[in-house]
Amino acid sequence: MNRKVAQGMLNILIFLAVLALIAVVGFPQYLELKPSSIRIGVERAFGGLPFYLARIDTSRQYYKLEKIKPLFVDVESGALEMLKSGECDITSVPWYDLLLSPVVDNDTIKVLGSLELRTAADAIIIPRDYIKIRSLKDLTGKKLGFLAGDEYLVNMILQKIEQKDGIKNITRIPLGAGEIATALKDNKADALFVLDPYRSYLLYLGNSTLLEGLVSTYLMAGFPYQAVVMRKSFMVKHKKAALRMKNTFDAVLGFIKVHPEVARGAVVTENEWPLDGTMLMNIKLPEYLRLSEIDTKRIEQLQTLMVLSGAGSYGMNVQDLVLGAEVLKN
Repeated sequence: MNRKVAQGMLNILIFLAVLALIAVVGFPQYLELKPSSIRIGVERAFGGLPFYLARIDTSRQYYKLEKIKPLFVDVESGALEMLKSGECDITSVPWYDLLLSPVVDNDTIKVLGSLELRTAADAIIIPRDYIKIRSLKDLTGKKLGFLAGDEYLVNMILQKIEQKDGIKNITRIPLGAGEIATALKDNKADALFVLDPYRSYLLYLGNSTLLEGLVSTYLMAGFPYQAVVMRKSFMVKHKKAALRMKNTFDAVLGFIKVHPEVARGAVVTENEWPLDGTMLMNIKLPEYLRLSEIDTKRIEQLQTLMVLSGAGSYGMNVQDLVLGAEVLKN
C-alpha cells in the first residue's frame, strides 16, 4: 500500500470518526431540543383548568419552557375511555371511574395529580322565587338535572338522602355542559345539582340556591373529585414527554395556589362567560394536589363509600395508582 492510499484511508477513518462523534454528542442534544407532542384531553371546568391555563398564561410560557407541543382534545364525558382508547395521552378523570376501572389490556393507569373538593363548591340550584321547591323534601316527584359526568355523585348523594331523610322519587336528568345554563328556563329540569364553576354562573344568571355542600354533608369532606392520569405504557415509551408534562403540570399547580384569581378568570374565559367581578369571587376552586401531596387515605375512604353504595370493591390497591413518578425514574 503506497503512502497516498494510506493517507486517503486515514482521512476516511477520521471523517467517519467525526461523524460518529457528532452522532453520539449531537443526537441526544437534538432529542433534548425537539418538542414533545402530547395529546391533552380537556374539559372546560376544573379538570382541564391546569392545561388550558398553561396555554392562556403566555407570560410564563409553560409549554414552551418544557418543550411541549400540546394538542388539545375536547372532553365532555367519558375521559377515562378516551385515555384508554388512545385518543389522548393525559387527562383528568373522576376518581370514582378510575377506582372502578384502573386497567385496560394489562396497561395500568397512573396518577400524576389530584383534585379535592374541600369547600362547599356544590349546590342544588332552583329558579329565583320558585315557590314549589322550598326544601329538600320538595324535590320528591321533581326533575333534578346535572352534568352527565357528575351522575355518579348524584347517585351517591341521593342514595344517602333516601337513607338518612327518607326522600326519594326524584327523577334524574343528565345534561350536557351546553344545556346547563338554560335547563331551568327550558323546563328540562326543576332543579339542578352542579359544582363550580357552573354553580357560580347559574347564580350570576339570577337563580337561587336551595342547598349547598351536599358532597361534604352526605359523602365526605375533602372529596377526591378528579385524578390527572396517563397510561403506564405511554410513560414508559415516551418517558421524556411524560416527564415534561408532569413538570408543566406541577408548575401550573404552584401558580394556581399563589394566584387563584387568575385561575378563576381562566375558567370563565374558557367558557366564554362574562368576566363579572361577583361571579369570579364566588367561584370556589378545588384543591389541586401534586403527586407527593395526595392523601391516599382519602382515596381509600372514597373506595369504602363506593363499596357501601354497591359499586366497586376493595380489590384495587390505591398505592398502585399513585406511583406514577416511579415509572419516570426507572
